[in-house]
Amino acid sequence: MEKKGETKINWIICPECGSKIGLIVSIGKPTIISEKQGPSEISIVSSVESITEKLSTLGVDLSLIEIEERDDLIVITPRRFLGDLWSQINEMLKTLGAVWIREGKQSRWEIHK
Repeated sequence: MEKKGETKINWIICPECGSKIGLIVSIGKPTIISEKQGPSEISIVSSVESITEKLSTLGVDLSLIEIEERDDLIVITPRRFLGDLWSQINEMLKTLGAVWIREGKQSRWEIHK
C-alpha cells in the first residue's frame, strides 16, 4: 500500500506504435488549477502559433515543415524529404500529441485539437 505523498510509475505499451509509456500515479494532496490559467495554458496545443512556439523552443528548423490549421486539426507537412532528421522531428512532435500519417507524398503529422 502506498503512503501519502509517494509516487508510483506504471508502465504500459502503446498499441499503435509499441512505445513504452510511463504513467505516474501520485497519492497525496491534489493539484488545483488556479482560475488565472485559461484553456490555452492547460491544453498541449491549441493553435498554429502555440505549436510554432513550442517547436522552435525544442530546436526544430521551422523551414523544414509547413503548419496548417483546419477546423478540428493541425496538419504539419514536411516541405522536403527529411532523411535522418525525420526521427528527431517525429519524436519532438509526438511530445505535442502529433501522429504520423503515412500516405506517400501526402504523408504528414496530425494533431487533433
